[in-house]
Amino acid sequence: MEKLSFKELESIFTNINTNKLDSKKAVIVFTEDSFDRPYSLKARSYEISSNAKVFKPTALGFSLFGHSLDGTDPFVRLDKYMEYYGNEIGWKVDYCYLIEEARENAKV
Repeated sequence: MEKLSFKELESIFTNINTNKLDSKKAVIVFTEDSFDRPYSLKARSYEISSNAKVFKPTALGFSLFGHSLDGTDPFVRLDKYMEYYGNEIGWKVDYCYLIEEARENAKV
């Protein structure tokens, strides 16, 4: 699994949409100190899709939805919580990774 910054992931997903390539999925892992109590790695990890409006330069809206890998937090509007999108006390991205690459590496 190659760890990416959110900026790198944003660039990859925007490129996918700009060039009309097949959709991809990724996981955003937020830092432990983004929360006021301890959460497991799976609880701090959210699956997202390149289909999100934040990655589509011509979209009429602006949103990024995801769900936690532990299943406790479904369909969360992440862009409202993330420091990256201007929430000064928001969740900070630790790293991201593409799901397909993580699955391929697990097979090796």
